[in-house]
Amino acid sequence: MKAVTLLEYGGELAFNDVPKPTIARDEVLVKIRCSAVNHLDLVEASGRARQILPIDLPWIPGHEFSGVVEQIGSDVATYAPGDAVFGTTSGMGAYAEYLTVKATAIARKPSNLSFEEAASVPVASQTAWQGIFTHAHLKKGQTILVHGGAGAVGTYAVQLASRAGATVIATASGADEAYLKSFGASRVIDYRATQFEKVLQEKVDVVFDLVGGDTQTRSFLVLKEGGNLVSAIQPVSQEEAAVHRVSGMMMRLAPSGDLLGKIGQLLEEGAIRPGVATVYSLQDVARAWQDIAGNLPGVHGVPPGGPGAARPKPRGKIVLRVA
Repeated sequence: MKAVTLLEYGGELAFNDVPKPTIARDEVLVKIRCSAVNHLDLVEASGRARQILPIDLPWIPGHEFSGVVEQIGSDVATYAPGDAVFGTTSGMGAYAEYLTVKATAIARKPSNLSFEEAASVPVASQTAWQGIFTHAHLKKGQTILVHGGAGAVGTYAVQLASRAGATVIATASGADEAYLKSFGASRVIDYRATQFEKVLQEKVDVVFDLVGGDTQTRSFLVLKEGGNLVSAIQPVSQEEAAVHRVSGMMMRLAPSGDLLGKIGQLLEEGAIRPGVATVYSLQDVARAWQDIAGNLPGVHGVPPGGPGAARPKPRGKIVLRVA
C-alpha cells in the first residue's frame, strides 16, 4: 500500500510503498478515505518532544481518519465489512491507504457528513468534549472562556458549551467574530486589540486554554474562586492555581469510540457542525504541513518567516484525501 513515511526526526516526508497491515482479533482493517492534519503530527515529527512523545522510525503520521471497514477481527461483532466509520489511532498511521485500529476507537460515520468532514472530527471534538465536560465540569448556567475559539478544537468547545446552556466567551481575531457567534459564542474578544482580563466585567467559571503562554497565566485573573482552568496545550502552574484558589490541569485526549458515537449523533442531528479548512491529496502532505507550520516556528524545517509563517491560521481542520 501507499503511505506517507518519515525516516528520521526532522526529515522530509516521503510517499512510499509499505506493507499492508494485518489485524488482531479485536481490530478492524479500514480502507482510509481521508485523514486530518494535527499540530501534534508536526511536533512528533520534529523530535522536540521525543522524551515524552517518542515515535518508532520509520513512522507513518496521522491520528484521525475516515474510511470503510474492509476486514474485521474474530472478536469484533459491532462492525462489518463495508461499514463507513471514523475514529482515532493512538499509534498513528492514518496517512496511508489502510490502517488497523481497535474496534473500540471508532464509530459509524454520520450519514450527513462527507468523508472529508468526518476525518476532521475525532481529535478536535473529543478534545473539546473532555476538556470542558470531563475535566472542567462545565454545567448549564455557567460561563466559560475559550482561548483560541476559532481553531479546530475551539470551534467544537464553543458549540458544545453553548448547546449545554453555558454562556460562551471566546478570544480570537476580530475577523472571526461573526464566525464564532454563528457557532453560539455570546461574546468574542479580539486578542489583537485588547487584553481579555481588562474587558471582562465578571469572572468566569471555566477557562479552556488552547493558546498557552502568557494567555494562560493571565487567565487566573478572570477565574472565579473554585473555578477550573483546563489546558490542552501546556501544564498549568499549580502554585498559581493555589494562590487564586482554583483548579488547574493539562489534559491529554483519551479517545473513545462510545464518546465519538455520541458526537456523531449530534452531528447527524445538526446540533453541531464540523469545520474543514482545506483538502489536499495525500501526496501533497508537505503543503498541508506548511499551512499550519506557521503556528509552530521551526518545526519540520519550516523556519520563522518561512512559507508556513506567511499563511494565516486556518479555520477548522486541514484534511488529506487518500486516492
